[in-house]
Amino acid sequence: MTHHPPIRVVALDDHDFILRSLGELSQLAHGELEMVGSFTDPDRLLAEVDGLRPSVAVVDLFLNGRICGHETIEALAAKGIWSIAFTAEHRRVPVMLAMQAGARGLVLKSDPVAALVQAIRDVADGGWSQSSVMAATLLQEAESVPSLSPQELHCLRLAGEGVPVKAIGRQFDPPISLSSVKTYLARAYEKYAAVGREVVNTTHAALETAGDGWFDV
Repeated sequence: MTHHPPIRVVALDDHDFILRSLGELSQLAHGELEMVGSFTDPDRLLAEVDGLRPSVAVVDLFLNGRICGHETIEALAAKGIWSIAFTAEHRRVPVMLAMQAGARGLVLKSDPVAALVQAIRDVADGGWSQSSVMAATLLQEAESVPSLSPQELHCLRLAGEGVPVKAIGRQFDPPISLSSVKTYLARAYEKYAAVGREVVNTTHAALETAGDGWFDV
C-alpha cells in the first residue's frame, strides 16, 4: 500500500477557539491531514500562504462583522489553492458569493467534524464536496439570489432603515432624483420576480435583501 503524504490545510476564521478545534483535525484524521497554518486575518493568510504550500483552505465566510470570506477564496483560487467555505451562516448571499469566487465545497459549523475531514479529502482529490443535507439545501437556495446593483442595494438599505421613498434620493452622494430611485426599486422587484420570489412593496423587498445577507457584505 502506497503511503500518501498528508493533505496540507490552512484555516481562516475570526474565532481563536474554532481555529484551535481545527488544529485537532490531523489527530482525528489519523495523520491524513496536516494543519500547516491558522489565521484570523485574511491579509496575513495571503501574505504567508505561498510558503505554506497548502492543498486546501478552510475559509470562514463571515469575518469581523462582515461577509468577506469570498474575497479570500477568490485570491486563493487565483493561486491554484482550493477552498472550502466553512460557515455558521444560513443566509443565501454569503454562500452564493463563495461559490462565485470558486469555493469547492460547503461545510456548516454545525456539521460533524468527520464531515469536514471528508470534505477536505474530496476537495484535495480535485472534487467537490457538500457536507450535509443542510449544506445542499443552502446551495440550492443560494441559486435564487438576484444580482442586485450597488444603487439598488443602497435604495433598499435606506428603505429598510425607514427612510421614505421620497427622501431616499437625497441620501445619495451626489443626490439622485425620485424617478431614479423608483427605477432602481422597480429593477430590484423585477430581479426578485425573475428568480421566483415576488416582492409586494419596498419594505418587503428590503426585508428579503436583509434576510439574504446583502447588507453585511
